[in-house]
Amino acid sequence: MENQEELPLKTWHLKVAYDGTDYCGWQVQKDHKTVQGEIRMRLRLMFRSPELLIAGSSRTDSGVHALDQQVSFTVPWPKDFTGDMLVHKLNRWLPDDILILSAREVSQDFNVRYDNFGKAYTYCISPGRRTHPLITRYVWRTPHELDVDAMRQAAASLQGEHDFAAFAANPGRELDSTVRKLNRLEVIEKDGLLYVIAVGESFLYKMVRGLTGYLVHVGQGYATPQDAIRVLESKDRCQAADSAPAKGLFLAKVFWSPDEWIDYTPQLPPFFQI
Repeated sequence: MENQEELPLKTWHLKVAYDGTDYCGWQVQKDHKTVQGEIRMRLRLMFRSPELLIAGSSRTDSGVHALDQQVSFTVPWPKDFTGDMLVHKLNRWLPDDILILSAREVSQDFNVRYDNFGKAYTYCISPGRRTHPLITRYVWRTPHELDVDAMRQAAASLQGEHDFAAFAANPGRELDSTVRKLNRLEVIEKDGLLYVIAVGESFLYKMVRGLTGYLVHVGQGYATPQDAIRVLESKDRCQAADSAPAKGLFLAKVFWSPDEWIDYTPQLPPFFQI
């Protein structure tokens, strides 16, 4: 490639999907394998840019997957190198559990972490039954059947703007407020599986897993739907149930306009169609 100092700076926006099973989350960590680390390493080699940094729209936890992670970075851009070439070359170099879906050039002040308008997460549950072995690593299998109506009632009471400290993993360590606006929290039943859909502007650390764990707690009969309000108002993590395991959670959609979430049709993982 050409001399880096002579190349124009360009900012690129990638859409990425990955299976997070074998990764310690999205964010780069010393001595740990992460999705951000894998992508950044290959981009640095590709562009001969050892200081290149990349941003992600969501810091998914260890074991969490993504259907729609968004990535941005700025780099000296070689002449005649295209977005299609970038996607093709990156996918050749990346491991099979990470896939670049698309790439587009954007303005240099664009940053996926700060310029999005919210996200949707999908959590997959198999209530009390064995699943196909090809999908078991993506589904939380509960010991027994669940009361779906009770889960839906509890979910409805948790929608809106609230202090979600009781459903976050480390509410005392949040840098800002633990108040968040949850635009939608719903439970969808399809083909013998349950999907918890959470849509909001932003989420606390492990908040979706905390909410899902509590909805399953209600579905198992250990709490009533009305108890959800009491737990919410307590702001006490000890009042809620254990968080759902990471393996059933997907970053499903990132929104790029304020009202895009209103018409959002929940994306259910396509690999269940087997």
